[in-house]
Amino acid sequence: MLLLSLSALLLLTMSLGSLGAQMKTYPQRTETNICTLVLCSPLENGLPGRDGRDGREGPRGEKGDPGLPGAVGQAGVPGPLGPVGPKGDNGSAGEPGPQGDPGPRGPPGASGPAGREGPSGSQGNVGPQGKPGPKGEAGPKGPGGAVGSQGPPGARGPPGPKGDRGIPGDRGPKGDSGLSDIAALRQQVEALQGQVQRLQAGFSQYKKVELFPNGRGVGEKIFKTSGFEKSFEDAQLVCTQAGGQVASPRSAAENTALEQLVSAHNKSAFLSMTDTKTEGKFIYPTGEPLAYSNWAPGEPNNNGGAENCVEIFTNGKWNDKSCRELRLVVCEF
Repeated sequence: MLLLSLSALLLLTMSLGSLGAQMKTYPQRTETNICTLVLCSPLENGLPGRDGRDGREGPRGEKGDPGLPGAVGQAGVPGPLGPVGPKGDNGSAGEPGPQGDPGPRGPPGASGPAGREGPSGSQGNVGPQGKPGPKGEAGPKGPGGAVGSQGPPGARGPPGPKGDRGIPGDRGPKGDSGLSDIAALRQQVEALQGQVQRLQAGFSQYKKVELFPNGRGVGEKIFKTSGFEKSFEDAQLVCTQAGGQVASPRSAAENTALEQLVSAHNKSAFLSMTDTKTEGKFIYPTGEPLAYSNWAPGEPNNNGGAENCVEIFTNGKWNDKSCRELRLVVCEF
């Protein structure tokens, strides 16, 4: 029995020695691959365990090639139709479309009622007396006087001295000439000519003031403004081209009308008077001295030595001012 055990031990020792010699003769590449796959320890540390759980983890291998794509699955059956959702908010308004073609012209409307008759204009000034007309023709000659009746014959008596001759009848009055009728006609013509001249002057005045939109009337004078501001020289040019002149108030009533006009525009306006010829002596463009004035307290004072024009404030008071300043243009017609 002991002999059998020694024999078995001897055989096992020989087998292990032969196996160790064979393993040492393997190439290095083969040894590396085996250890990589089996995760074994170096040979000198002993043989690997049976299930490899006691060996160390080897390095990660290279990434393999991608596999073939899987087969495309069949499309599933569409599900049932869901319920209708709530109404969404209104979208933003789109841009307006292009303008359509104009429609056909409609029939003319009924005529409106006639407007009210405007007020009659003020009577114009009496025009200058016209030149005397040509001398009229002489009137027809008046009829001659009636011939006096012949006296009755004297009674036949005894032949005596010859009877006296009868007295001739009186001559009739001379007819009136047509001079009185011509004079009357001439007076009528002159009166008509005066009326025509007044109408022409009034029409011309109102035609001129139509160039300006706003104004005030005082008697036969009209003040108008277009609302813009200019220097005194430019204001004179504008008013002259319109057929008038820069405003020249000659009474308190005219000054009040100007005050209302400039107050409505809330701007001071130039007047026509200047003292460019004699300092401190303001005159109208015609050279006449002032017939009316409404200076503010302490004015005119020629402040700065160059105030040769006149402005009217919104309260109606006057002030001397430089002609280069810009003020409201008010024209007089």
